[in-house]
Amino acid sequence: MARNDVRTLTGTWPLLIFGIAYAVAIAFSLLTRFGGGVACMWLATGVLAPVLARLPMRHWWRAAMIAIPVSGVLTAFIGLGPIAALPLGPLNFIEAGILAYLLKRLAPVDDGALRSIGQVAVLILGGLLAAMLVGVPAAVVADQVSQTGFAHNWSNWATGHALGTIAVAPIVLLLLSGDLGEWWRSAGRGERIEAGVHAAFVTAIALATFAQSIMPLSFLPILPVTLATFRLGRVGAAMSTLILSTIAILFSMQGTGPVALLPPEPALRMHLIQFYLATVVITVLPAAADLRRRKDVLRRLSASEARYRLVTENASDVVLTLDAEGYIRFVSPSIEGLGDYRVAALRGTPASTLIAAEHRPAAARAHLEALRTPGTSQIVEVETRPDADGHQRWIEMRVRAIEPEVAGDAIELVCAIRDISKRKSVEAELQRAARTDPLTGLANRRLFNDALDLVLDRVGRDERANACIAIFDIDHFKRVNDAFGHDAGDRVLARFAAVASRATRAKDLVARLGGEEFGLVLPGATQAEAQAICERLRGDFAGEATVLDDGSRIWSTVSAGIATIGGDESRADVMRTADAALYAAKRAGRDRLVLAA
Repeated sequence: MARNDVRTLTGTWPLLIFGIAYAVAIAFSLLTRFGGGVACMWLATGVLAPVLARLPMRHWWRAAMIAIPVSGVLTAFIGLGPIAALPLGPLNFIEAGILAYLLKRLAPVDDGALRSIGQVAVLILGGLLAAMLVGVPAAVVADQVSQTGFAHNWSNWATGHALGTIAVAPIVLLLLSGDLGEWWRSAGRGERIEAGVHAAFVTAIALATFAQSIMPLSFLPILPVTLATFRLGRVGAAMSTLILSTIAILFSMQGTGPVALLPPEPALRMHLIQFYLATVVITVLPAAADLRRRKDVLRRLSASEARYRLVTENASDVVLTLDAEGYIRFVSPSIEGLGDYRVAALRGTPASTLIAAEHRPAAARAHLEALRTPGTSQIVEVETRPDADGHQRWIEMRVRAIEPEVAGDAIELVCAIRDISKRKSVEAELQRAARTDPLTGLANRRLFNDALDLVLDRVGRDERANACIAIFDIDHFKRVNDAFGHDAGDRVLARFAAVASRATRAKDLVARLGGEEFGLVLPGATQAEAQAICERLRGDFAGEATVLDDGSRIWSTVSAGIATIGGDESRADVMRTADAALYAAKRAGRDRLVLAA
């Protein structure tokens, strides 16, 4: 509890008001000592227990300094007398303390009164338990003083205290929590007028019921009390039960109302009227608590929906709500950032129109799988249809089907769309880098192998197809590194790559296989054509020097082996043949080509 709340309850004026209310409740209750012994009705616990429930236990002594003396004095003068007052004062406080402790432990009231059915249940059952437990020593004291019997006193105590607490405590809890004041401050003029009308209606029906003794009309007030509860919630429940309890008790103590039709036994009549009021309270308070819970749920739902719309309307990701057939029911404004889309024009149209035609089957499969497995997300990456400028974007779609909470309602799907064009571009770049030699910019061995496999497959399917490969190796490359350094060696490799790119055809593939070794895939080339291409490359490279920053020139040559690709050969076979031709060229003196036999 906040420090200000403690000061509010433990200040001089609040404690004085509490003392007066507690004294009035005790004095009023002591007027129901029919036949001697303890009172048949006890309202004081319903005043004291809520106060203790709101106070930290370390401050209970402040309330005890008022409650125990007030209870003792009134019991001494208009109750069982001074002897009984000494133990009954503390026992009354202990009873209220038991109920307050149960509320603190099981259903705290610091955040408001009657906010849950659990809190109402603890209040009712706790009040009954505390009255029954404390009633045992209290009945012993009353029997010793009044000689009216233990059973008589215990039943009066347990019944009167429990029913009185159940009838009064909820109202006091609401008053102490400030919920009534908060409602009054926040209520509009129309709500206040409606509350007044309900109060007048309950008052009129209660008077009509208890101001006469001809007909048993105790059922009549149930309707206006229930109506006030459903219209005004906890405030209506507290207000209507307070009005009904006040009128019912006052008239019943005078012998009028439905109790007048019962046998003329005051204690029985008082117990029955308390039972009647407790029944009303037990009926309307859980309903009020449940209404409060539902109101909180609706408020949270409304807030959640507002947050959802705020997020969807301002997030860069696009959110769609689709029906089972894939038609758009809701689309967030961020869709307009993906192209020439307009929110108003998209509602009611198939979501597939957002997607490029070649990707629609994949999106349809994700849609159907989401319908088959509600609650699980299906992820698919597709391209959007071209916009007015011909631009397309890669998007990631996460689709999830939401099962309806009410049987018979249509299932719907939520689809979150994210623009992944940049990621796809990065992936393409990474894929290109994974298949490209970083020094020369040529294809690497992986791409060379893939290209060679494609050519082998084509030649294997078409016996008329021609193709060759060539493997080049820069002569005495180690000497270049040793004499000029590795940077100079890298420049020689880069120059060969540039010369090879100029000397080959557009459909040829030039790759760096590793170190100073390069490979050419020449699709569609006969052996003679391959020899001409490779000879041009060899001559161009040998006829041009690599110029270093200091003006030094490096003259290099290459050797090469050329192999024709046959339809029944594997990649390894072709590579071995070309390697053998290369080694033959080196053995023959380098700076030459050798055709494989």
